[in-house]
Formats: sequence, structure tokens, C-alpha cells
Amino acid sequence: MTTDTETKQDESIEEATERDPSKVEQRRPPSKGLCRRCGENKPINRLMLCYPCWVKTRLEERGWREGMPHPDDCGCVGLGAHPDLKSDGN
Repeated sequence: MTTDTETKQDESIEEATERDPSKVEQRRPPSKGLCRRCGENKPINRLMLCYPCWVKTRLEERGWREGMPHPDDCGCVGLGAHPDLKSDGN
């Protein structure tokens, strides 16, 4: 004996499995908000980190610590750590 609610649930499950993935509503990751490391209201990435904190986190994973000289191979841009890498402009 099936009820109307069971039938509706079965239909919604079938709909979900047959739905086109490109049509499913996509949620955007946050782009503004508080950085979870420094707490400042800056543009953030998917990890909820602002760019300077993200660079520091990546460097710390490789053994760098706050106060140590910035490594040349870090690849960061615009933090003031590599004044010789700044472009001359247009």
C-alpha cells in the first residue's frame, strides 16, 4: 500500500538523478568578508584567507616562519617582500 507522499518522494528522487548537472544552481564561493587568519575585511579566496595570509600559510607549510627573510621562490606579488621584482610600469 503506497501513499501519495511516498509517490512524491520517489518522483523527486528520480527528478534529482535525471537533472542535467549544468542546470543545477551553482553557489559562488565567498569573495568578500573577514579573513579567518588576520580578521581583516579584505577580498578572500575559497580558503577564507586574504592574499597576504594565504601566501604566509603556503610559506609556513614549507618551513618559513614570521620574521625570517622572504624566500625568492615564493612567487608572491605585491606584498612588498620583493622590491626588486616590481615592474617599471607601462
